[in-house]
Amino acid sequence: MSRDTVVFESWRGKYSDSPRAVSERLGELRPDLRRIWVVSGPDVQLPDDVERVVRNTPAYFLRIASARYFLSNDMMPRYPLKTRRTTYVQLWHGTPLKRIGFDVPDAKYAGADVYSRRLAKDVRRWDHLVSPNHFSTGKLQQAFRYSGSVLELGYPRNDVLSGPGADELRAKVRAELGLAPSARAVLYTPTWRDDALTGSAKPNPLAAEAEQVLGRLPDETVLLFRFHHLVAASSPVPRHPRVLDVSDHPDIQALYLAADLMITDYSSTMFDFAVTGRPMVFYTYDLADYRDQLRGFYFDLEAEAPGPLVTTAEELIAALADEDGLRRRYAPAYDAFRQRYNHLDDGRATDRLIERVFQPAGRSDRR
Repeated sequence: MSRDTVVFESWRGKYSDSPRAVSERLGELRPDLRRIWVVSGPDVQLPDDVERVVRNTPAYFLRIASARYFLSNDMMPRYPLKTRRTTYVQLWHGTPLKRIGFDVPDAKYAGADVYSRRLAKDVRRWDHLVSPNHFSTGKLQQAFRYSGSVLELGYPRNDVLSGPGADELRAKVRAELGLAPSARAVLYTPTWRDDALTGSAKPNPLAAEAEQVLGRLPDETVLLFRFHHLVAASSPVPRHPRVLDVSDHPDIQALYLAADLMITDYSSTMFDFAVTGRPMVFYTYDLADYRDQLRGFYFDLEAEAPGPLVTTAEELIAALADEDGLRRRYAPAYDAFRQRYNHLDDGRATDRLIERVFQPAGRSDRR
């Protein structure tokens, strides 16, 4: 009898995110399943126990059409077929601060109308939508106009952040990045601006201010730039001996573990990084424009942020120079933030998903 097939897709052909976490755990628990990964090309590194198929090739469409399970953290491409026998699990990719889906008012990016039509078509295919926390469940249902099954289980990708191998992975990744044991790694994860794709977005100030910021901080401070995948290719990273470009690193969870502190703005990375308990600073130089004009928020960031909101390089330097003070001053806000958004980040989200979605070995119920 042929094995049931599971097809995984993450970020248009990368080996990453929650699909990766589910795939690796399935390899341990369900070796009876055939796992196939969608890749963007031959350079994507995969484990030996999975197969690959290149995105948007005839074989790719065939694999999805014949799969028993399809897991993705983003939309299917425009044309793949999904038959009734395929269970499509939409893992999405973050707790939303900024408005998403059909909640985005007057979307400013090019192709917004096409995106909306594709999203509506994709949502109709979903069999399950995974939610990372109770807050997100209602917001995701509203934003995607989705009334189907929601699995409020936590994000599989975050299991590693509180798992038994976290310290070992931190040491491994820091060594791979060339970080000395004494280095203080500051991870910078700005979100993308919708108007960046039209060329009208304001330049990212930290890229221009890196030398100034690092010059006022201890020599062991290293900045890790992680730009959003939609704009990474067009976002210049400053040349500096204490700046590393990690935008192409395949596993941002590993970067969270490697970091000692994170700078972000409105990115959903804040919710994932909170699992580590390490300090955060919010460089919100365009807060009013982003919140009131460009995208809009689901909650008041200024009231709930587990760290300071700064708008200038001077304020950023002051925050980074006082890490102990950050921890003390924002401990209550950080605890409240984790209680609201990380209540399911217990290291077991992947197992909960597998238990809910996948038929036990030996069964192959066809719909």
